[in-house]
Amino acid sequence: MKPARLHHLFAIMIACAAGVLAALAMTSHLDKPLLGPHSFRQTQTAISTFYMLGKPGMFVDYITPVLGKPWAIPMEVPFYQWMVARTAEISGASLDAVGQAVSAAAWFLCMLPAWMILRSLRVALEVRALAAAIFLSSPLYLFWGRSFMIETTGTLLSLCMVAAVLASPPRIFWLLAALVFGVAAALCKATTWAVAAGVGILLVVFRDGWPDLKKWKWQLATVAALALPVIPAKLWLAWGDSIKEQNPFARELIIASSPNQAAWNFGTLEQKLNPATWDHIWKHVTDQIFVPFPLLGPLLLPGVLIVGAVLSPHRIPAMLALLAGFVAGPVIFTNLYFEHSYYWCANGVWLLAAVGVALAGVWDFKPATWWPKAMTIGLTMMICLSGFLTWRARFLPMLKSLPARQQLEQAWTKPIQDIVPQNRTILIVGNDWNPNSLYYAGRKGIAFPIYKAIPFPGPQLEESLAKLEPDERLGTVVINPAALNSHPEVFEKFLKERGFSLSGQPTPFGILFPSLDLKHGEPPGS
Repeated sequence: MKPARLHHLFAIMIACAAGVLAALAMTSHLDKPLLGPHSFRQTQTAISTFYMLGKPGMFVDYITPVLGKPWAIPMEVPFYQWMVARTAEISGASLDAVGQAVSAAAWFLCMLPAWMILRSLRVALEVRALAAAIFLSSPLYLFWGRSFMIETTGTLLSLCMVAAVLASPPRIFWLLAALVFGVAAALCKATTWAVAAGVGILLVVFRDGWPDLKKWKWQLATVAALALPVIPAKLWLAWGDSIKEQNPFARELIIASSPNQAAWNFGTLEQKLNPATWDHIWKHVTDQIFVPFPLLGPLLLPGVLIVGAVLSPHRIPAMLALLAGFVAGPVIFTNLYFEHSYYWCANGVWLLAAVGVALAGVWDFKPATWWPKAMTIGLTMMICLSGFLTWRARFLPMLKSLPARQQLEQAWTKPIQDIVPQNRTILIVGNDWNPNSLYYAGRKGIAFPIYKAIPFPGPQLEESLAKLEPDERLGTVVINPAALNSHPEVFEKFLKERGFSLSGQPTPFGILFPSLDLKHGEPPGS
């Protein structure tokens, strides 16, 4: 077999092997509850999806019943949630498993626009296959790519947007497609879209080296297609804020236009200038993106980037554009990337794409010789092996440590559902506005947020309880033991005044105090 044919075969085999291993990793332990890292965000997405089941017409009017009435507190447009709900109805599988499987499927679909982007950057077919293997073996996506969240859906839409503007030959059709994907991406996850739009602009201008001023009209049209989605995104945020204003807790916490929300998203100047911030962010990178290798440690991917740049300097502008996308995430949205390790799904793709371009620089070096291609294949195998081993050592134990679904159902779901009728509301205190307990109870509720401007019980809770219809009144109060012990007299007074038993029973999510009108822990009339 000729060397060229052999190299081609090796590249395809590595990509296929990575795909199989990734599928096995991302579908393992789908039966476990969503109680791992950042479970708050997963169950927040899942509870909205739960209330979409059997309601195909529910879309922009979806609810997230965790902060009381009105139950709707719209954040993103629920493309992902709607798809999961419909898939769960068709398949009959558990919602947790379907949500994670759909997220994983979206990540696999990301390979198509990533392939198109690399092709537009003149990356050889074999190197595109090797780059796909690197994408699929990334521990970041092996773990977070299967979470019950919108991350991979937003990434898929954003990659499609960038692939469309880079399509060759450039046509109006592709600009319109980019605009459609961009609008969907901005409505699904604005922070992911914003970074991708910047990458798209840089690649359009710099993919062939330094800017070609003769193409300025087309480049201007491309910039417009990438930037215009900001308009529907702002309109959506304004409409969402008008809904949240009606919720006494949401108006304090998650109004998009509030200074508090801006600080939460972008961070403060003090945070951005604090070396401890970047030390923590660097830990995120080394823990889940830079795969370690013996002797090299986390320097394998940076080393590949340097080698590729040295061997093929003409690829440096494209690599820098992609790396700018990777760096822009934490630089712009500093606090989000500081707090949430899953946020790196939005920008990790650009680092991995830059590695793919760097490998193309190695592959194309001295085309008549065999060793650059063998070196490219060897580097790819090192990265893929390190990626899978990192997932196995760091993330697989997290999945294994989660309780079995049956354990959670016996300890929480069945007891709470036996006590609280489906239409009654649950008040959760001391766990912030974490929706884990409400989601697995299958009940709407008020997860009382821990926030200095919201005292307990306070005017916000009084207003929220007043919004409940008589048949929605509180069925039980669940209080975190630490919160209960810190102010026992406050909670005792509240329980007495509201007609709750003072004899609590322990549960995985706190001490449960049922309403006195629920006899023996059973719904009235049962």
